[in-house]
Amino acid sequence: MFIFYLLVFFAALPIIAYLLGQKTDNKGIILGYSILILSFCLIAFVSKFALFGSLNKQILTNKIIEEIYIDSKVPQEHLKEIESILDSKEIQVWMISLISKSINIDKLNAAESLIAFSEKFFVTNNEKIIFYGLYTNLRDAKFPEFKDSNFQIHQSSEVPCRVDTGNIQFFIMNGPEIPIAKKEFEDIENIFITNSDSIIPGFDLASANLNNEEIEFEINLTCKESIEEFYIRNFIVLNQNTISYSYKIGLNEWLKKSQEL
Repeated sequence: MFIFYLLVFFAALPIIAYLLGQKTDNKGIILGYSILILSFCLIAFVSKFALFGSLNKQILTNKIIEEIYIDSKVPQEHLKEIESILDSKEIQVWMISLISKSINIDKLNAAESLIAFSEKFFVTNNEKIIFYGLYTNLRDAKFPEFKDSNFQIHQSSEVPCRVDTGNIQFFIMNGPEIPIAKKEFEDIENIFITNSDSIIPGFDLASANLNNEEIEFEINLTCKESIEEFYIRNFIVLNQNTISYSYKIGLNEWLKKSQEL
């Protein structure tokens, strides 16, 4: 953007010299037309609603792409320029494209700086889901060893009856009342939980594992032979030395839910 201001300045020098000349006629007319023309050039090239905005945007894109390829944090001056040139919807589209490109070519420092800048532009719930997806992709690229974090119920676990339906949920101990994973099942032998079972992208087993969290799991089931319902609650401590966890349920761990009249 600075180059356009510089060009306007040099373009104005001969006009100024002409106006300062003692024998110059019609100075007011020349000054007026000069201001109009130079102002038009500035508006056309560097304003937010520039007539030649596509050129402005292409120049800015090239500057940011250069920073991405050297895996540098994108300078604040470029980020401010994004806000001055684009509206919020355009910024979202740009950020999705630039962050995805940075991650795909393994330029994670650049991606991290763009993620930090872009969060404020994803406001609605749907937009935040998109942002959390970008954040998850960055996390998985930085810590690929946690990408396949999983939890399963051991196949030799015991149940109090033949299972009709059931569900399992995981929560971070002393954390928000939002499960990091949730799944329905009809056969307790097939309970296998992965990051894809999270409700919010990035708020999942991998995130809990990365932070050595204690998690509580709760299993609820109903019986086929009767309307009886049973549940179990327990917790496990995650650590960064493993990504796969297994739990064997004993018959004495099941608690019967009271039936309301």
